[in-house]
Amino acid sequence: MRPALAALLLALSTPAAAQPGTLPARALDDAPHVVISNGLISARVYPPGEKSLYKGTRFDHAGVVMHVTYKGQNYTDYWFDRYVVDPRDTSRQPAGTVTACCAVSGPVEEFAVVGFEEAGMGGRFLKPGIGIFKRDSDNPLQFPTLPALNQGTRSFKSTKTGAHFVHDLNDAASGYGYHYVKAIELIAGQPQMTMSHEMKNTGTKPIITTVYNHNFLTLSPGSEHMVITAPFNWSAEKPLQPELVKLEGKTIRYIAPIPPGVTTMSLMNGFGPTASDYDFTVTNSKTGFGQRIRGDQPIAKINMWSIHTNYSLEPYIAISLQPGETKRWTYTYDFYGPGDK
Repeated sequence: MRPALAALLLALSTPAAAQPGTLPARALDDAPHVVISNGLISARVYPPGEKSLYKGTRFDHAGVVMHVTYKGQNYTDYWFDRYVVDPRDTSRQPAGTVTACCAVSGPVEEFAVVGFEEAGMGGRFLKPGIGIFKRDSDNPLQFPTLPALNQGTRSFKSTKTGAHFVHDLNDAASGYGYHYVKAIELIAGQPQMTMSHEMKNTGTKPIITTVYNHNFLTLSPGSEHMVITAPFNWSAEKPLQPELVKLEGKTIRYIAPIPPGVTTMSLMNGFGPTASDYDFTVTNSKTGFGQRIRGDQPIAKINMWSIHTNYSLEPYIAISLQPGETKRWTYTYDFYGPGDK
């Protein structure tokens, strides 16, 4: 989580009054979506397109999943009060409002930009999952400015229990291109969801990036009673507030609710070079609802970010694709609640 972005998102702590160009978060319920269910868990999946829920330039437009629900518990409800309607509108940022860069819940993914320095001012660079953009700043962490120069082509299909996204992007002017497939599936007979990915470099330049899933979890107001476990001993690069958060070996424990206007945030260390360390549980110890989050790739870095409306654990993985090479990765989410063994 970038410091400037963290400050912006922290503005969510104060509910906003209605202002021109903004809508209540619940207005996003009307965006086109499909509901998938396996009889145990259900989720809303939002396809990309002109009428899509998300039109910003931060998150992957494929595979936005919200309102994942198990035993009546909504794991990924809205964590913001209002949002800016027009993704080109960066001027309206009243307290409690999310700009169009971030007006989405999760799980949702973000790729780091590719070829930004090489592009030079005015040149073309790639934001995987979104498209090709013109460089108009000196900050590779700044979200690209719309419109995209090349958004590629997309397809989407769904079943009762899953959704399938395809994004093909080929940009001869920059040399970047890929064939990207994401599949979301609710596993039969289990409270489990998988998100599988395949990316093939179809361009003439390498694609070197990172990707993480912004697991916007809304299991507990203020993150009170939240307990996060890992296979390794946690350490925080930036000291966390001792009155709110306690690190105990393999456990992170929230001992008091995060007040409005306060953020807990740090890069987290302790993980090793194998994929077995990508295995976490996030539990509300009071209600018993929780989630196990696993990945099948080694962790490149971990960021932890939380405000009073949500908790986010963000493990990153590295992607390095020469032309013609393919990368596959999968996240597995297991849901559990009161009465589960």
